[in-house]
Amino acid sequence: MKNVIIKQTVLGQGMPKICAPLVEKDYKSLIHQAESFTEQPVDVAEWRADWFDSILEPDILDQVLPGLESALKDIPLLFTFRTQREGGHVSAPLPAYRSLVEQAIRSGHVHLVDLELLSGDDMVRETVELAHRHQVRVILSNHDFAATPKEDDILRRLHHMEELGADIAKIAVMPRSARDVLTLLSATDKASQSLSCPVITMSMKGTGLISRLSGEVFGSCLTFGSVKEASAPGQIEAGKLKDILTTIHENL
Repeated sequence: MKNVIIKQTVLGQGMPKICAPLVEKDYKSLIHQAESFTEQPVDVAEWRADWFDSILEPDILDQVLPGLESALKDIPLLFTFRTQREGGHVSAPLPAYRSLVEQAIRSGHVHLVDLELLSGDDMVRETVELAHRHQVRVILSNHDFAATPKEDDILRRLHHMEELGADIAKIAVMPRSARDVLTLLSATDKASQSLSCPVITMSMKGTGLISRLSGEVFGSCLTFGSVKEASAPGQIEAGKLKDILTTIHENL
């Protein structure tokens, strides 16, 4: 499996890296939150742009991204506009979603973008190619808030992401039982052995919390923790998360 190196952060090697979401609704609060990340154990910052009140206004990324990148200093910036069908806060048609992702790629101020697998294969391929031309890495993602698919289906989705050019393949699922969590972890282990790109997996809610902690054991390269407000069910505070990841790492 290839590692993905962004600034000083290596994904796919050692402890899972911690990604924290930026979820403020206005520019001043967003920059203040980003500045606070530099004092926390945050390896990657994810701007959840769908939380931002004016995200669909023209040229908003030109106004926000330079200040956001500056506030984060050496922390890599992941741009994510999560659609409503996958847990996002703002409804946007596919052309608007694509436009935002492409603007972020061309801005020169982001290091990774999240691109949803269900956007369609043609759009995904074209956007991945655009990102790679601009030296931006792509996390292809899929979020199932209803259930946990069968293991074979999880693996099929992750392998399809790799086929479409993902630098990192990501899936998040909703558990209905402890057995569902085991399904996700087993799929993670197999994917980390069979894919050439790193994988990110998680089982949501409290039931799936163990999946956010055990990435080094099963092969997930990144986990999500909160600094202020969580962006998905099951996230815990980044400092506490770091302590747990370190304890696991020291005993492997």
